[in-house]
Amino acid sequence: MNNLGESLKQIWDSCINSIADISATMEIMNLELPSAIFTLIIRWILPLLAITILWRCILPLLQVRKQKAVWGYLYSRGGAKTPIKHWENSIGRSNSSDIVINLPYISKNHAVLTFRDGTWFITDLNSKNGVKVNGEKIEKTASLTPGDVISLGGKEMVLFPGEKEAGQAPQLDIISSFISSSKQVKTGVTFFLILLFQALGCLQVCLSMGDNLNPIIPQVFLLFIFVECLFYFITRQYSRKYFELELLCFFLCGLNLLIVASAAPHSLFTQLLAIVFGIAVYMAIEAIIRDLGRANRLKYILVASALVLLVLNLTIGEVRFGAKRWIDLGFITFQPSEFVKIAFIMAGTATLDRLLTVRNMTAFIGFTAICVGSLVLMRDFGMVVVFFGAFIVIAFMRSGDLRTIALTSSGAVLGAIAVTSFIPYIATRLEAWGNVWDHAYTIGYQQTQTMIAAASGGLIGVGGGNGYLSGIAAADTDLVFGMLCEEWGLLIAFIAVFIIVFFSIYALLLTKKCRSSFYAIAACGAASIFLIQTALNVLGSVDVLPLTGITIPFISRGGSSMIASWGLLALIKSADERLRPKTKKYYIKEGDRS
Repeated sequence: MNNLGESLKQIWDSCINSIADISATMEIMNLELPSAIFTLIIRWILPLLAITILWRCILPLLQVRKQKAVWGYLYSRGGAKTPIKHWENSIGRSNSSDIVINLPYISKNHAVLTFRDGTWFITDLNSKNGVKVNGEKIEKTASLTPGDVISLGGKEMVLFPGEKEAGQAPQLDIISSFISSSKQVKTGVTFFLILLFQALGCLQVCLSMGDNLNPIIPQVFLLFIFVECLFYFITRQYSRKYFELELLCFFLCGLNLLIVASAAPHSLFTQLLAIVFGIAVYMAIEAIIRDLGRANRLKYILVASALVLLVLNLTIGEVRFGAKRWIDLGFITFQPSEFVKIAFIMAGTATLDRLLTVRNMTAFIGFTAICVGSLVLMRDFGMVVVFFGAFIVIAFMRSGDLRTIALTSSGAVLGAIAVTSFIPYIATRLEAWGNVWDHAYTIGYQQTQTMIAAASGGLIGVGGGNGYLSGIAAADTDLVFGMLCEEWGLLIAFIAVFIIVFFSIYALLLTKKCRSSFYAIAACGAASIFLIQTALNVLGSVDVLPLTGITIPFISRGGSSMIASWGLLALIKSADERLRPKTKKYYIKEGDRS
């Protein structure tokens, strides 16, 4: 009986313990089940939202403009009327000229007709037979007024502005004629979807942290959403603008904050400040360079500032991870080379009259040599690749001389071989290139962990804050593509990369109808930097290219990179012909047409 009683007591105790265990398990499940369900749902919803946002943003940008702004006309004897469709128009016998005059006494590149600050100018390109205005030969450049007679080696044409309506006096009505065929896109829904994406992503990260939630995460996202709404509504209210590019950047900045929230939540507020400063820089540059005169003045200011930054970097710069690319002022640390990128692109810009009359690029090549040489001394070789790639793009757009560019590239390759031979830091990185799995626990550790994490994320990811790559050094900077793939999925990672690639595609499309070569070069130069940086980061993290320590624009953590990325975006936006240019209106009397 005693044995039976002890057995029953043991069974009773076991039941009590089992019930207690089940109750504890249920309590745990009740706490985690909502989070698990939310994560499962969000892992499918967010990629669908990202695809929708991408489609709604790029579709309007790809629409073909059926109408083209006509800034004026050139009337020839006999009644022929040639429309002037750009602020800068090359005139000559060459088929590549904007206005082709196929006559033997016209030079291949004879003159350039330009529009500056409400005034027309004609520039002689050292032609054989010269340029006359109202019968007087010009030395270099002369201003024009509607009705002036232009003579190119005896070929006479009369400049007239575009006519507003038939039967009315001709009028240079720039604003009224500047009409795009594509209807204004209603961006409200797209903007709401971006805010929804960011809110759901923030909630996902917060739930994944549970009791360890850092309260700064929801606070920063609320502030960011407020900044986005403020920017959106103010610009919609007080300016005639199109927001597709800005919306794409807001989407990328939201991903940036989600990445930082998971890997380095203590840096969230600093990163938000960088985004705010970046937006301010974007708005300032965009406003300034709408006017070509101001844009040229800004170019020289930026070049001078860049030279000062490079000198400071070489003298008081701080070495981190083998490269001397940081300046620590105590209250702030920044990377000067990021800001030099904007000055570098601006230094390569030029209007058409300058491009065709000054064929050599001595000044720009000299500035490039200073920038690249300084970066070599800093051992920032990833940035060297970025600057040199942008130089190739700008040099081709300025000259079109493939032979000179090929020789320059050959010299750069020889220099790169010499650098890798004499600097152990670079040689070590190249040693791991293509063989990171053989060095999985040493020099190839970061890349192998990145590839493992990216593969584990699959198409839809494991959920924000649930990845393990965030604990690896440089996960939110150099290895950010792997972190995107792991936590948010391959679909969202590819969409983010495609957006940056699309910036390059869009810049190329803008150049075909760009009102000035200044804006065309600026847009393509900025886009080339975006493209090269993204390629180096993504392909370097998966061992297709050597790991260079380059960030992905808008996505990687870093205040200097974020501000510079917004500044470069302003250069692309400046080439968008839908922006209303600041011009004047000119009237001429009907009797002056004769």
